Amino acid sequence: MVYCRKMKRISYNGRSIVTGNAITAALLKYTTTLGEAEGSVPVDVTVLEDSGETSVHTILLGPTTQLDVADLGGVTSQQSDEDEAQRFPVPDLPQIGISGTVEANGDARRTAEDFDEVMAEIDDGLGQ
Repeated sequence: MVYCRKMKRISYNGRSIVTGNAITAALLKYTTTLGEAEGSVPVDVTVLEDSGETSVHTILLGPTTQLDVADLGGVTSQQSDEDEAQRFPVPDLPQIGISGTVEANGDARRTAEDFDEVMAEIDDGLGQ
């Protein structure tokens, strides 16, 4: 089945880009989580050029990023979700904040037990 959807124009830092719906949704969701982050991150975004071809632009997203998103009048995407996903792939967005790792050595079990013990002590203390 082929859908006819409007592309999105994202105004950003005095310029604008045209891209797919999934990219736009991902960028909006991502920028709402950046408020607590320190620093900015570069993100590669597939953009529709005036020629009808696509290219990749790198935009810098940070805690103060403001995006204005609008349907692009007169330009529609007559592609299935799969076609749009191939033409406008959602970029890999860097993780924000603290991330955990899983130990692959023999100490992993002991570390998990230590962590569980500390958490149990915290939980026990909260009720007092």
